[in-house]
Amino acid sequence: MEAPDADLLSLLDDSFERLCAQPVGAFIDPEAALAALDHLGDPERVAHWNERLWVPLRDRLIDRAAKSDVKLRDWLPEEAAARIVERAGRPRPLPPKMVDELVASEKVRDGVKATLTEALTSFVQKAGAGGGAAAVGGGMLRGALSFGAKAAGKMLGGVGEEIQRQLMDRVGDFVDGAMSNVQQRIAERLKSDETSRALGKRWGAGVAKALEGTEAEGAKRLRRVAWAEIDALAPAVVAHNAKRAALRATIAEELVALGSDLEGETVGSLLEAAGLKEHAHAQWRRIGAKVMAGSGWKRATDAGI
Repeated sequence: MEAPDADLLSLLDDSFERLCAQPVGAFIDPEAALAALDHLGDPERVAHWNERLWVPLRDRLIDRAAKSDVKLRDWLPEEAAARIVERAGRPRPLPPKMVDELVASEKVRDGVKATLTEALTSFVQKAGAGGGAAAVGGGMLRGALSFGAKAAGKMLGGVGEEIQRQLMDRVGDFVDGAMSNVQQRIAERLKSDETSRALGKRWGAGVAKALEGTEAEGAKRLRRVAWAEIDALAPAVVAHNAKRAALRATIAEELVALGSDLEGETVGSLLEAAGLKEHAHAQWRRIGAKVMAGSGWKRATDAGI
């Protein structure tokens, strides 16, 4: 490729400086952005670019990761990895409102009731068979039925069939009466500092283990994702959201806010702040020379443009 002539480079340099002098706000246009969103959100276009670019890229990355023994923590500096594990291991209290709703739910109540009924029924049956309080965990019955330790031992030591039958009949009534207290105790336990610390410890251990996993292990999990279903839904999801009035209003408002935040900034000042002005200038020259070189540029110069 021939080197671009000096006049062309001079023109490109001048146009780049003119670009850098423009206020950023000149390029922020909410109406144009929403019009572009309408075009980009077309289901056929989304499906086309998803199939042409995103799917092949995703498959290549997963295939590359499947052959890698690089650990996930290698993506992070040691200090950052340690900080993440430490932060993950901090106490994680459960939201009180969530705990109350969970414990009071019908599913949890039925489960607790069934477990408590089964435990007490089994206890009474074993006690009636001659196992005695000590053999089957007298503390459970003493705590559950509020018997004194001494009285419980005497009553259960030689319980007869009739007393056993009466106790069996009373199990259901006792469980119904005790449920409120049991649920309260469960909620208190879930809200406790001990539970919070235990959850944090387990979560921290899980994060530490995940960071020790390899990219290949991550690729195995990614391959289990139903990508075909996601890809099939993507066009409709994008098109749906592109038309939502609330989203469109938010985009327009945020673009206006962005213009306000960057008021007084020029394209050049932003490139300088990012440390990219020299790089952008070089690319402007390179791409501009390819676009403008040749007969089109010659015709423009010959016409005195």
